[in-house]
Amino acid sequence: MIGDVLLGIVSLCTLISYLPQAIKLVKTKKSNDLSTTSWIIWVVSSFSYSLYAFLCSDEFMLKFETTLEFSFCLLILLLTIKYRKNNKREGDKNDK
Repeated sequence: MIGDVLLGIVSLCTLISYLPQAIKLVKTKKSNDLSTTSWIIWVVSSFSYSLYAFLCSDEFMLKFETTLEFSFCLLILLLTIKYRKNNKREGDKNDK
């Protein structure tokens, strides 16, 4: 019981922690200040943790939390790459 409550808190904190970054990326469409390497590592880490949860646990909340974390890490990584490419293209057009 207490484990489910603690995992619920982790899930909520995960959502709260990644949401502002995702919103800022979508609003500004700029990702130059973010490290792509760091986000790749976060994606690999959260994906591995998700695999662990699905392969080694029957706990729904653990599976939910790890999937949530992986989803947000992947979203932020993809947005970072997308906006970095878009900003680079716009910079190339302005240089001409």
